[in-house]
Amino acid sequence: MNKEINIWLHNNPYKDKKRAKAHSDAILQQLLQEQLNTSSNITIKKGPNGKPYTEHPIYFSHSNSRQLHAYVVSSCEIGLDIEVKKTDREFLKTAKRYFHPDEYQALIDLSPKQQFETFYRQWTRKEAWCKLEGGNLWSYLNRLPSADDKIHFCETGVVSGFAVAIACKKPIIEKIRINAIGKG
Repeated sequence: MNKEINIWLHNNPYKDKKRAKAHSDAILQQLLQEQLNTSSNITIKKGPNGKPYTEHPIYFSHSNSRQLHAYVVSSCEIGLDIEVKKTDREFLKTAKRYFHPDEYQALIDLSPKQQFETFYRQWTRKEAWCKLEGGNLWSYLNRLPSADDKIHFCETGVVSGFAVAIACKKPIIEKIRINAIGKG
């Protein structure tokens, strides 16, 4: 099994949510068609909690932060999250309110720079985990993954100003490759 995964990034030119979604959906459609080696339209369905899926033997996840959209397609179930690292965000208040008490305490014990980076790593991991399982984000924020969850996380720090995390049920990822779609 190939242990390299591709993340495609695209700066969506539309600020209007309806147009941005249509543009993003078209890009996802193209990525799925390329991976499945078909020109036929791929029907995307929604699970009980809104998790998108297709009947084809392929999995995908999508995330956006501001106008930067990220996509991942895989042969196994996967979740992806991208977040802009806001330096003016009161992340310690957010962590205290939403994170598990053990995570919050571990965060407090770090230096301010480490707190900032760790907060965004934890936040994107939790969102990726939620997307992997198709749950509700608020039920994941104060949870710690247990050995029973069998969740594997992978991050990349190469997207300047953003935190990016992937969650999957199998330890399939050793390397993340970032790809740009259109103009960077």
